[in-house]
Amino acid sequence: MLQYEYPIFDFSAPVEFAARAEEAKSKNPPYRSDFMRDRDRVMYSGSFRRLAGKTQIYLAGKNDNQRNRLTHTLEVSQIARTISQALGLDCDLTEAIALGHDIGHTPFGHAGEQVLHEIMVPGSKVSIKNSPMAEGSPLVSSAERKLPLFGFKHNVQSIRVAISVENNYGNYGLNLTNYTLWGILHHSSLCYKKGRVNTEICEPDYCKQYEPFYSIPGSSGKEAWSFEAFVVAQADEIAQWHHDLEDALRGNAMSGSDVCNTLRRNLGSIMSTEDSSKLRTLRKKKVIDSKYIADISRIVVNTLVNRLIECSLYNLGMLWNQYVGDISKRNDFFLSHDWNEREIKDAIKLGKLDEDDKKIQLLESQYPNTISEKIHHSRDVERMNAKGQYIIKKLFQAYFAHPQQLPDSIITQYMIDIEQYTSFQKTAQVGMGAVRTKFEKVLSNKETYGIREQIMLMRRICDHIAGMTDHYAIEEYKNLYE
Repeated sequence: MLQYEYPIFDFSAPVEFAARAEEAKSKNPPYRSDFMRDRDRVMYSGSFRRLAGKTQIYLAGKNDNQRNRLTHTLEVSQIARTISQALGLDCDLTEAIALGHDIGHTPFGHAGEQVLHEIMVPGSKVSIKNSPMAEGSPLVSSAERKLPLFGFKHNVQSIRVAISVENNYGNYGLNLTNYTLWGILHHSSLCYKKGRVNTEICEPDYCKQYEPFYSIPGSSGKEAWSFEAFVVAQADEIAQWHHDLEDALRGNAMSGSDVCNTLRRNLGSIMSTEDSSKLRTLRKKKVIDSKYIADISRIVVNTLVNRLIECSLYNLGMLWNQYVGDISKRNDFFLSHDWNEREIKDAIKLGKLDEDDKKIQLLESQYPNTISEKIHHSRDVERMNAKGQYIIKKLFQAYFAHPQQLPDSIITQYMIDIEQYTSFQKTAQVGMGAVRTKFEKVLSNKETYGIREQIMLMRRICDHIAGMTDHYAIEEYKNLYE
């Protein structure tokens, strides 16, 4: 059993450094913080609601008991709040980051985001007729090649959605604070692992245009990093580890004994005596029912959360004693240290900073691979991935070949991007018919529709496709091709 005492240190994100791109039009009442406002803005957005129709692993809607992006997001939020509460961090910031971390995710899971990345890099091998990204395109040697316009990744897209796609709160989308945006961006790696995508370019550089939005004002570009963000990143991993196993049992990708052996092999050294005993009992059962699956899930979450809290309390205590010591010096610590320093980025982990625990290192490397081999490469998942990527390619081809098929909102945003209009208010004044007429003229004029403008249109097509639910993407494909 974890021996727990509430921490005497305070490493919560300094609210004094929280800032928005545009000052909020109304002040918070005394009982509401800026991070609570961020949380609510995410939760009431259309992008958040559409997560209910997006694949986690198995196609959304195929089985009502299996996860979708929304149920995953809510589980990440719950796990992250529990951890942040135990570590004395800001639970409202934690929840805002957790609820927003996947709002930029595509339909059809990671297969969807990977194919969008492959479409959106120079030298693309994906066949999109007349694309400036295609192999042999003049883009490779053009000035536009140096602009931050390329690639796709769901965490980068999440901050793009919050800043440039949603339009509920003025000129900067949801107008979230720098701390929430930084946490959303950094819940996942900023580049793909080699071999994950069929491109030489693995890092989406279009995130560079958003750097001012997640910096601390007046600090020479210092990023608004937080331990709350690291908590969400770990909670995301824990949520995936446990619900992937649940979905594997429901989808018959793994047997009960196989799951129990996997847990014993990977988590046995950090599991409580009570959970070890429960796991032995479960291993003997022949029938996989809802209670069996719930018990497996509880063991995974309890083990990982308890271990993470134990080690993170120890690590943060070390950092406090070494670098802070007094609450009056807390803000200086955040300004004088960077998030990618080893002691900081590894403080919220399953291991202790001053220990070299080989078992934990094996756990972090082997356990996800076990899930990937057994679940992510199952027949059902592979078929869904291939189908999803095919649909996304065909949708992109149709929209880029005939952009007038795009919805009014995407065309309006594009026309503002290329400075044909200054604001949404201006487009509303002239009417959508006039906007579409002008859009058509832009596309037919080589002077107004050069390589840069084509790439910017592709980026808006990406926004449109990434925002779709699985079902909507399938129906849109049928409408365009059947």
